Amino acid sequence: MRRFLLAAVLLVGFWVFNNYALTVIEQTMLSEKITEPVKFVLVSDLHGDSYGQDNKILINLIKKQQPDAIFILGDMYSYGEEETQMRTAVSFAAALTGSAPVYFVSGDHDYSEEYFALLEGNGVTVLNFEKSDVTINGNEFSIYGIRSEWFSPTFDLNNAFEPSDSERINILLAHCSYMEKYSSFDLDFVFSGDTHGGIIRLPLLGAVWYNDSILPKLTYSGEVYDKGCYDADGTQLFVTSGVGNYPLPIRLFNRPEIAVIELL
Repeated sequence: MRRFLLAAVLLVGFWVFNNYALTVIEQTMLSEKITEPVKFVLVSDLHGDSYGQDNKILINLIKKQQPDAIFILGDMYSYGEEETQMRTAVSFAAALTGSAPVYFVSGDHDYSEEYFALLEGNGVTVLNFEKSDVTINGNEFSIYGIRSEWFSPTFDLNNAFEPSDSERINILLAHCSYMEKYSSFDLDFVFSGDTHGGIIRLPLLGAVWYNDSILPKLTYSGEVYDKGCYDADGTQLFVTSGVGNYPLPIRLFNRPEIAVIELL
């Protein structure tokens, strides 16, 4: 009986650790255009979850990184749960605006016009097929953002934006890491979420699920951009597996994360 209870306690502890123990992923990305280091924090896919009262644990962890800007990459609440989760998502974003500029793009769940208005009213820059030109630590950035609830077969960033300025550091914030949809547009960096890192990850095999494929490293016909840093034909991509648990808290070897990106 004691062994059974010990095994049960260890199993529950392992589950809690995998699904609710936040971690910080640090990634350095290089560009000849960077003159002084810049630090960004990426946060995605909260899906209405809470880490401490009013998400104070998550908020304090982000602030502790002292970022130059914070990028929120969508799905901060779940579709159908707007009444209970939207305010949580807005208060989370609003609490960050005093520490660094906050930029937001929507995912396939959180694309309400009411939500956008609430975010903007609380000092968050919502990039809904829009561009923001900013100077950070002497570096000239163009930050592009798209809403990502749907991609048509003819989707092309060149139809949404004027050609990018190659003298500037061009960043795309997009919930989904569909690089084949972005490759015709001149970008230096793309920051995405959406995949949840495949939710369950296995040693050597990686994500169990990606883009409607099981064990994508073995079965997927295209490039697998499920978690981490990639070079996609000269554009550097980072995909964060996010902080929330959707549709169920079944993460394995894939803890909820914020990503700290340092550009050098």
